[in-house]
Amino acid sequence: MRRFLLNFLGIGLLLYALAYLPPVRDQVIAPFTDGLTVAAGGLISLFGGQSWVQGNVLSIPGFSVRILDLCNGVEATLLLWTALLAFPAPWRYRLWGLLIGALGVQALNLLRIVSLVYLGVWKPTWFHWVHWYVWDALILVDVLLLFLLWLRRLPVPVESHAPAA
Repeated sequence: MRRFLLNFLGIGLLLYALAYLPPVRDQVIAPFTDGLTVAAGGLISLFGGQSWVQGNVLSIPGFSVRILDLCNGVEATLLLWTALLAFPAPWRYRLWGLLIGALGVQALNLLRIVSLVYLGVWKPTWFHWVHWYVWDALILVDVLLLFLLWLRRLPVPVESHAPAA
């Protein structure tokens, strides 16, 4: 357990430090956030809604949101990745966990963004509370559940019951 915690701290510090480097933010995080905004607008359009996207701003009739760093799911994905990389598991399982986990976090984050835009039209007074408390908690629960599901899928080491020589 101590090894996991030390690895978790070290890997987490490294991943978050890398993510906050200006070249990474400008060349990776910002385009990712813009793409996430386009995906959210596309999801709204797919289900018959009207949406407009300009950079990281998503608008529907009556409300607009700007998707910022803490709202793009990157930090939640990094938290999950930190746990997956810190846990002693075969690399094949870690790599699948990184991929499936990122998709799981981002899928819920897309739902979060779309629901918040519509909440901003329907009940603007609830927007900030739901944004900062309800959805933040749900995203963290998602990260925890994805990690626990990944743990259940890990192969159990087979203990040898051969007699000692």
